[in-house]
Amino acid sequence: MSKYGIVSIIFISLIIGLFVIGIFVSLPLFIFFFLFLLYISILSIGSFSIRYNFFINAYNRGNRQDKKIAITFDDGPENKITPELLNILATHNVKTTFFCIGEKAEKNKELLRQMDAAGHIIGNHSFTHSTLFDFKLSGRMIDEIERTNNAIEKIINKKPLLFRPPYGITNPFLKKAIKKTNMTPVGWSLRSFDTIRDDKQVMKRIRKNIKEGDIILLHDKNKQIHTIVSELLCFLETCGFEIVNLDKLLAVDAYEKF
Repeated sequence: MSKYGIVSIIFISLIIGLFVIGIFVSLPLFIFFFLFLLYISILSIGSFSIRYNFFINAYNRGNRQDKKIAITFDDGPENKITPELLNILATHNVKTTFFCIGEKAEKNKELLRQMDAAGHIIGNHSFTHSTLFDFKLSGRMIDEIERTNNAIEKIINKKPLLFRPPYGITNPFLKKAIKKTNMTPVGWSLRSFDTIRDDKQVMKRIRKNIKEGDIILLHDKNKQIHTIVSELLCFLETCGFEIVNLDKLLAVDAYEKF
């Protein structure tokens, strides 16, 4: 049972218990109001990050006993940024995972083929990456996931199984959508904040927090990503980390088998 289910059962039990007590003793209404606010607050916090595994059980890291890490990129592909990034990764012989936005994949078909041919995994990051994605019902989420999978499959002849929700936000509607589409949800264990911090701050954060089994979150829409990745790869190699792709780190399938 999910953490959401456990929390809901606890609060329902508390409400029922208070109603029973209220038959015999007069209880102030603010107690019920407080419990309701507390419940909503917990749900809001739980939905904020996929790492909490509150509504869904996602893969957020690998084995902490192995000195292996995986690098992932969100929000691409970008025709002015991703090609140079691919060159840097090739120079270091590193394979990564790109969680791609469906409409961007359709606009950069040849680039997506290059990413696949280089051995990188292509994951699903919704079709539009709308700021309203998390407010959609399951049916609309399913449509975005399937449209992205269909777009990617038409380009590289592989149907993705790995899905990372926009902004890493989860809720019961997303849980249903993931189950319906048979996707494997993937989060991260080390967020770089590369879209809001400069390269020096990003590297300082990574150096301070890197651990065995980490999944690092970066973005290939970021104009400073080339500097960050060049320094990051040198740092990881110096520290003796083995950079592996997500399917190896997590022991999961990246694509549907036919």
